[in-house]
Amino acid sequence: MPLEFVVICLMVWRVSALLTAERGPYDLLGKFRDVVGVGYDEMSQCQGKNEVSKALCCIRCTSLWVGLVAALLFFPGAWLLYGLALSAGAIVVERVVNG
Repeated sequence: MPLEFVVICLMVWRVSALLTAERGPYDLLGKFRDVVGVGYDEMSQCQGKNEVSKALCCIRCTSLWVGLVAALLFFPGAWLLYGLALSAGAIVVERVVNG
């Protein structure tokens, strides 16, 4: 169980990082962010035009939603508890990876 939790935390971090910061294969994720309204200012800072695009500018915000979905799939009996814990784990990984 502990190893499974760590692996799912890493998955939540990776999916959140893909959704918030990476272009993805064939620029699919970049195009997705464009469609939902993510833009960038002259200093290359992410700017959201609506609530969804604002969430996609923040890996912490995105990891919460990705963590909740992952918890529903892997821990349906305690999805809220595990969803928050998975998001926290993803945030810790983000801090270790990117400072």
